[in-house]
Amino acid sequence: MKQDEDAQIHILEMLTLFWLFFMSAAFLIRVHVPDSPSVSIDADKEFAGQDAINYALGLDSLEEGYDSRLAELLATGQEDAACELIQDAIASGIEGNCWLAKDSGTSHPSGEIATPNGGTVTTHALVNVDDHLWTVSIELWSRGGGD
Repeated sequence: MKQDEDAQIHILEMLTLFWLFFMSAAFLIRVHVPDSPSVSIDADKEFAGQDAINYALGLDSLEEGYDSRLAELLATGQEDAACELIQDAIASGIEGNCWLAKDSGTSHPSGEIATPNGGTVTTHALVNVDDHLWTVSIELWSRGGGD
């Protein structure tokens, strides 16, 4: 008779554990978890920045001895013109600020400066010009501020 009582207690324990597990799972399934923001919006901005920098790197220089128009402008100290060249190539619907740093220096804004509306994405590129390494950063946001 002792064995029958132990068996009944184990069955009741198993039923209770199953019921607790089932109710916990049902509760978790009902909890609303919001979807994360789409990364495609940020990728769109990032690709726009990369395309603008690659465009400036792909333009032929006006003077001999430079790999690109961007390298020529950086080498001759025309930092605002270099940034405006990149900013003019940014896709429509997206605006951006351009930041430059020479070698291990601190980045500083150049070109046209605007205040971002909403979230921003930053794209970086390294440009080697006359034994100097320039860091070109483009801070991008959607025109109108929507993400």
